[in-house]
Amino acid sequence: MKTAQSSRILQLTKKLCAIPSVSGSAAEENRCADFITHCLFCLAQKHPGRVRVFEPVCERDPLERKAVFGLLRAAVPTDKTVVLTGHFDVVDTQNCGDKVQTAFDLERYTEALREQPLDETARKDLESGNWLFGRGSMDMKAGLALFLASMEEWADDPTLAVNILFWAVPDEEANSAGMIGSLRTFLHICEEEHLKVVAALTGEPCFWTAETKTVPAVRPYYTGTTGKLMPFFYAFGKSAHIGNYLHGFSAALLISEIVCLAEADTALYEGSGLDLLAPPACLSMEVHRNGYSVTVPEEASAYFNVLTAAKKPADVLRWAQMTAARAAAQARSKLMRALLFAQDKGADFLDIDEVNVVTFGMLQRMARQKTGESFEEKRDHFYRSLPKDLDIREAALKECSWLFLQAQMPRPTIVVGFLPPYYPARLNRRQSPDEQKLRKVMEEMTEQAKVLSKDEAVRLHEVFGGITDLSFLGFEEMREGAKQVGENMAGWKKLFYLPTDLPGALDIPIANMGPAGRDAHRSTERLELDYSLNIAPKLLAETIQKLS
Repeated sequence: MKTAQSSRILQLTKKLCAIPSVSGSAAEENRCADFITHCLFCLAQKHPGRVRVFEPVCERDPLERKAVFGLLRAAVPTDKTVVLTGHFDVVDTQNCGDKVQTAFDLERYTEALREQPLDETARKDLESGNWLFGRGSMDMKAGLALFLASMEEWADDPTLAVNILFWAVPDEEANSAGMIGSLRTFLHICEEEHLKVVAALTGEPCFWTAETKTVPAVRPYYTGTTGKLMPFFYAFGKSAHIGNYLHGFSAALLISEIVCLAEADTALYEGSGLDLLAPPACLSMEVHRNGYSVTVPEEASAYFNVLTAAKKPADVLRWAQMTAARAAAQARSKLMRALLFAQDKGADFLDIDEVNVVTFGMLQRMARQKTGESFEEKRDHFYRSLPKDLDIREAALKECSWLFLQAQMPRPTIVVGFLPPYYPARLNRRQSPDEQKLRKVMEEMTEQAKVLSKDEAVRLHEVFGGITDLSFLGFEEMREGAKQVGENMAGWKKLFYLPTDLPGALDIPIANMGPAGRDAHRSTERLELDYSLNIAPKLLAETIQKLS
């Protein structure tokens, strides 16, 4: 099979990166979608009948961003199809210092970094001349460029024996509104065009791993992607003037005990060796109050990033309940010690209250029971009152606080649940023929990559250690996970939804087949040029040939 020209991949990468399509900047994300659409339309005009282009607005996306599909038919008619997918949004450039704007111009930014202090690896890469720095360079516009440039070659290739469905989406770096909102269009295209999808390859790069004392750095490929849950804890304390501290119960104390117990808790570790997933990490810890006050904090919250492989949402919710109960006991024990100390000094206080622990689902039911038939109307009014630009996690936490007032629950109480988004884990279980075939092909491609790179720094992993939109290509996992998550997710169907009504039992084997790079989301994000422009195209073409 033909392979993409390195000069064309580089040209497209630079043009895509020049569009500052930061997640949430709808105009720029749509401008990037328009550029990709233009490339596909040019291909369609050159090959009428072989190429079709679709440009749907993402379903239920309040920013009305667009996804892009391009279908390249095989030279000989077949229903067998491989999906090539990826995202064209990027994270912001705030960590790039005074080079914020320059970060989207790869050549200028790379040159500008010569004057900047860099870590040893980044400095070595910069001076080698084999790396191009800048936002989106490796995460993941080079992957999209690789796919587009490859399709341009394959459209002229009489040996292409499988259909290629290109699928580019916005918002992967935030809430995956692009992939979720275009799943229905994807199914419609597959049905209308009579496509049988045998594999989905993402252009996410091989993120170079960090070298350790025992394991060298490598470029990993993977045949699965981790799940992601965001359990939250909302502590409702008991108010008291600071001078009467023991009359109250500090929400700040409760939430700090929770963070100490939950952060890096080994109970949620999954995997082993090179496939060991990261532990729970606190993403936010906050006391909620309006302005300065000398009262004991009444409300505080924290939420965590939890990566999963085999663990289900129900498992993580039970962990959250147990963690909250342990934290409540520790906080109360601390206050009891303070109470006994005060009594020894002659003071007289009431006993310390017990702390309730309830799930968000229980809180919703109690609020609905107290409010009666007007519950949904009042909740809709509450959501309409929120600022339009409020982060969906902050909005979801505000819903929890609002529900607590409606439920008229006693204090102190800890509410546990989930915040959006939710990503199901997707693993290659080697059960279906398509799974077995893709796994075998990826094993062969990993060995081929070692030969082509001449450095042996390539390895195949079971799962990608971060999240990707590939999570949503297993409908059964998505439906089952939604059942467990939905009842206990704040903002469910208001701020975040999954299209669980989609027909069929789609379960597409997945893998990454993109370029290589380092430091995604950092100021030193960079693309490895020789591997990405010369080796990755060969591996992609051979993978497509083997899958056909």
